[in-house]
Amino acid sequence: MIIVNGQMFTTIVDAARELSVSAKTVRQYIAKRIIPEPPVIQYGIRKVMYFPPSYLTAAKKRLQNYQTGKDDKE
Repeated sequence: MIIVNGQMFTTIVDAARELSVSAKTVRQYIAKRIIPEPPVIQYGIRKVMYFPPSYLTAAKKRLQNYQTGKDDKE
């Protein structure tokens, strides 16, 4: 987690832990559009992806659908 202006944000490492994969795998899932692009925040001069609970819920469902071969629009 990172704290920006007193607000806590979940990072890719936290998301990886939640999805039971590595951070590299999360990046690959995003690049391959298996899971959607997460929102970003400005953190100093960098833009950092963050993973709110609603995003993680949707990503888990899309990942599960991908792994089982189901259409993600179900």
